[in-house]
Amino acid sequence: MIDSLRLSVTQQCNLQCLYCHKEGQLQTKKEMTLQEIEDILKNAKETGIKKIKVTGGEPLIRNDIVDIIKIIKKHRFEDISLVTNGVLLASYARKLKEAGLQRINIGCDSLSSTVLLKNSTNFKEGLQIAQEVGLHPIKLNMVVLKGINDTEIYDMITFARNNNAILQLIELIQLNVNKEFYQNHFFDLRTIEQELAQKAVKIIPKEMQNRMQYDCGDVIVEVVRPFSKKFCKNCRRIRITSDGKIKPCLMKNDNLVPFKDKSSFIEVIEKKEDNYVQTS
Repeated sequence: MIDSLRLSVTQQCNLQCLYCHKEGQLQTKKEMTLQEIEDILKNAKETGIKKIKVTGGEPLIRNDIVDIIKIIKKHRFEDISLVTNGVLLASYARKLKEAGLQRINIGCDSLSSTVLLKNSTNFKEGLQIAQEVGLHPIKLNMVVLKGINDTEIYDMITFARNNNAILQLIELIQLNVNKEFYQNHFFDLRTIEQELAQKAVKIIPKEMQNRMQYDCGDVIVEVVRPFSKKFCKNCRRIRITSDGKIKPCLMKNDNLVPFKDKSSFIEVIEKKEDNYVQTS
């Protein structure tokens, strides 16, 4: 059952990460207004969507991001989360929590000053405030890149342990815009996953995309492998681009569906669920 929606609210960002896939969206300057966002959320709720994850670009760049969270809260979605690079988090964590945000994912690819990667120097204060106000659980997203930050995996595990956070290790996604970069820097996480499985006191399968969480006793590490056989088999998510179009799948091009009303969601959800049945 499709019950999760990933809502991009802007393409703008204050970083230039080399691997950014821009949520599978072509470049545009158009952003949804608050009213357009509310119309989409209202119809999404009526079609069975229960979980909203707010993304960008960098969503905290929008000066009305707190109002966006209030709108999501108003429509009583069960789970409200947000993905950020953490640069502006210290200024927004408390306001977002008060508006209704429940949990947060923070991009952190490196603990050093590696060029053009999200790194810990930008968000430690925000991370601390997020913990204080109760944005829980906090997940740290690390996109692992061969020859760039693959030697920092265990440093990041230690950092997550020391900061009471869940670490998500994420394989690089190949899209048309980054083929050469993908070929040079894709890092296969299978070996790391096998090592985590041996150390884990408990292995927790997540319903979303059959991801595995490895509970190592004092830290939880989740492994995200977008091209594994299990990943797409149980995908329960659709996306909204920052200009207000429905995107059923990040991995496919030219699959944008203009939003009209509830029927647009119903059509996309039925097709996606039918595809899931065929591949199960």
